[in-house]
Amino acid sequence: MKRIFIATTILATLGAAISLAACTPGPRETPSIPANEDTTNYTLAPYPVTLRADASLERVTAPQSDYFDTGSWQIADEASGERLITLALPGSNDVTTAHWRMGASRDVDAISNCLTPPPNAHSQPTARIDGHDFQAFTLDDAGMSHFQQITGYRAVIDDTCYAIDLIVNGTRGEVYDPPRKPPFSPNHAMQRLRGINDGLSLP
Repeated sequence: MKRIFIATTILATLGAAISLAACTPGPRETPSIPANEDTTNYTLAPYPVTLRADASLERVTAPQSDYFDTGSWQIADEASGERLITLALPGSNDVTTAHWRMGASRDVDAISNCLTPPPNAHSQPTARIDGHDFQAFTLDDAGMSHFQQITGYRAVIDDTCYAIDLIVNGTRGEVYDPPRKPPFSPNHAMQRLRGINDGLSLP
C-alpha cells in the first residue's frame, strides 16, 4: 500500500512538472527581415557598405548641381571624397525634389573634420544608425524664391568619414504662372528620407 502511495505521488509530481514546462514559453527568436520584392539592394563599393531601399526610389547617377547644392560627396566638401549613392523620392521634379545621399572619404582632413557641422548648421542629438553613433545637424537656407532643408549625419568608422545628407529643395510654387503644386511637403519628404537610414549596413 505504501509503495502504491509513493508511486502515485511521483507520477503526480512528474505530471505537474511536464505541465509547467509545456506552459512556460521558450526563448523568443528575433525574426529575420523577410525578403521583399519591392526593395532594391545596393553594394556601395569600394566601401564595405550595403543599402536596402524601397524600389520606388530612383537612383540618380548624374552629378546634381542646382541653386544651392554642388552635388559633391557631402554638403561641406573642403576635403576630397566619393559620392557613393544618391536616391530621389518618387515624384521629385523642378518644383520640389528630395534626395538621400551618402558619401565617404578616407582623406586625413575629411576624417579630422568629419564630426564638425557645416557653418550655420544646428547640431542635433546623436542619431543611432546600424549600431553606430552619428553626429546629426540641420541646415536651412533660402534665396530669392528658392529654399533648401538639410538633415545631415556624420560618423568616423574604421578610419573613414561617412556622410549622409537628406536634402529637400526647390522653388515656391506660387512664383509660377499659373502657380504649381509641389509633389510633397518638406516635412513629409524628410520623414521618408529618414526612413532610408534603416536600410544601411555599415562595417
